Amino acid sequence: MAPRATCASEVPSRLEVAKSPVHLKTPPIRVNMDAHMTLTRTSWAWILAGIACFLALTGADAEEISAARRSAVVRAVERVQPSVVSIRVVHREPVILQYQDLNRRFFFGPRYAGERDRTSGGSGFIIDGNRIITNAHVLGPRNPVRIEATMTDGRVLTVTGGLVDRMLDLAVLEVESQDLPVAPLGSSDDILVGEWAIAIGNPFDLGTTVSIGVISALDRDFEEPQGNYHYRDMIQTDAAINHGNSGGPLVNALGEVIGINSFIIPGGGERGHDFGSIGIGFAIPIDAAQRFLDEIQTHGRVRVPWHGIIDLQNLTSRLAQYLDLDSTDGALIHQIAVDSPAYMADLTRGDVILAINGETVHSSDEARGILTQLRVSETCTIDISRSGKPRLVTFRVEERPRAGSRLE
Repeated sequence: MAPRATCASEVPSRLEVAKSPVHLKTPPIRVNMDAHMTLTRTSWAWILAGIACFLALTGADAEEISAARRSAVVRAVERVQPSVVSIRVVHREPVILQYQDLNRRFFFGPRYAGERDRTSGGSGFIIDGNRIITNAHVLGPRNPVRIEATMTDGRVLTVTGGLVDRMLDLAVLEVESQDLPVAPLGSSDDILVGEWAIAIGNPFDLGTTVSIGVISALDRDFEEPQGNYHYRDMIQTDAAINHGNSGGPLVNALGEVIGINSFIIPGGGERGHDFGSIGIGFAIPIDAAQRFLDEIQTHGRVRVPWHGIIDLQNLTSRLAQYLDLDSTDGALIHQIAVDSPAYMADLTRGDVILAINGETVHSSDEARGILTQLRVSETCTIDISRSGKPRLVTFRVEERPRAGSRLE
């Protein structure tokens, strides 16, 4: 069978097929503008609602954060800080020069080269319209030439007078200004170990400074190495207290003054250098300070109590055995003033004090500390041992006489 002939016009070539244009008809897209606008408005509404919710939540968080920042500590500081003052004390002291040449120093001795002012400082707080309370040691051992108290708002108060009780390490300063902000006084009778403690003062003359810690312990007793101050029932805190904090308030979380910051046990280096606070500071209980203030309010002066027991010493094992005592607890009376209240109550040298006003005495330091806290007109009851036999002695504390007393 013969092949079928094809005609070129009947079967187009591939080239011709490729060159043939292809026309695709796309149906027109019809957009509903009303629906589009409705969708757009709805989207923006949701977006704006989300932004509004975000801002509302952010504002609520900001309010909560702001409220959290104003903690009890912040409120307590705001309540007390306006009444805190920085105290500047100026003393005048002689200038003594020494010859460098040893021969001249031996024959001529020191040279007097005039006087100079020496400045020291501390802290205090206002207790009524024109009085400030602070530590006695802030004022120094001698009468100062000038005392100034600077308030937190920058006002400088000139001190015109004051009263000091160096045994209690307390002083009250009188100033000329009136209507000053007063620190609210609390009570040291219900302090809890572990509660917040806020120290406010003027450390290192930096100006009013706040530090925070807790009440570490209560009823700590100390005697200053030179015997000038006897501290009883002290409050221990780990709030940072440094040089210049003395006399400033120790405050609780309610914004009440519960103590007067007085001293620290400092850290020391190899050569005994003072490194400042290591978290062991002590404050005089405000109740003890209140008794001091009541004494001034009632009598217009500081009446120095007088019992007549001058010197005490600890008991050794041999001494306790000699006195027919079972232990070394107690304090031996070594010196007593003749015609003093204790002497007139039949206390004598060689008696051993076992307890004072019901408080057991373990050492001479404890006995001195308790006797220091006695006030004029207060009744004192002492349990003693004399020749191994117990006795009870009672006397009334008197005001210290101006003239000296003869010792037994």
